[in-house]
Amino acid sequence: MADEFGAQKAFLRWEESAEILLIDANHGIARAQRLLAIRYLHGRGVPKDEAISFYWMQLAAQQHFPMAQRSLGELYENGFGIALDITLASHWYGLAALQGDSIAKEHLQRLAPPNAS
Repeated sequence: MADEFGAQKAFLRWEESAEILLIDANHGIARAQRLLAIRYLHGRGVPKDEAISFYWMQLAAQQHFPMAQRSLGELYENGFGIALDITLASHWYGLAALQGDSIAKEHLQRLAPPNAS
């Protein structure tokens, strides 16, 4: 039965899948919160809204979900839904990197000040 339901979910429209993500996000599921945040960031199945995107991404990141921590860093770095803040971007990248997120590690290296020689 679960496989049949999973197969049905694969054919949902953007709007329908956003509704399911919202239910899961409201139940505190970090992965759903991050995915919903990405939907709001790009306007896929929901109206484009960077502030709402930031809200959901922050909730997911606060649950120590590394992909959300990295994504929240990206929102801070680019000023999407929040004022641009490289210090906070580095903070969130650092938390994700500590959990093994290789992309967050690359972002940290890119933002690191050049070594004085």
